[in-house]
Amino acid sequence: MNDQLQILIALQDILVLIRESKDPSQKKALDKIGLKMDNLASLEDTRVELEGQLSLSVLSEYNRVRQRYGRIVAPVIGGICYGCFMKIHSAISTSEDRNEGLNRCENCGMFLYWVEV
Repeated sequence: MNDQLQILIALQDILVLIRESKDPSQKKALDKIGLKMDNLASLEDTRVELEGQLSLSVLSEYNRVRQRYGRIVAPVIGGICYGCFMKIHSAISTSEDRNEGLNRCENCGMFLYWVEV
């Protein structure tokens, strides 16, 4: 898998953790099941560190997609983008090395990664 794509997926996970740790009801639910979300500063530091590993062009697009949707990557399952639920062009969807490059949905603009089912 492409290094930049792996960073984007990790960033999305960090962003979800940050958002959930700031939401009192989510924090309470996570605490209830034993997940303590008390170290928000560490999550923010990790986010900044990961963003620093992105190329400038990818970082620019990442910021644009993040502002628009709050999410930055979407899985593709069965040729469907799970960001907008539109069919992905078959030339990209059937490529053997589709996770080796950075592909974006033509409809919603999210970065895509393919999930094998």
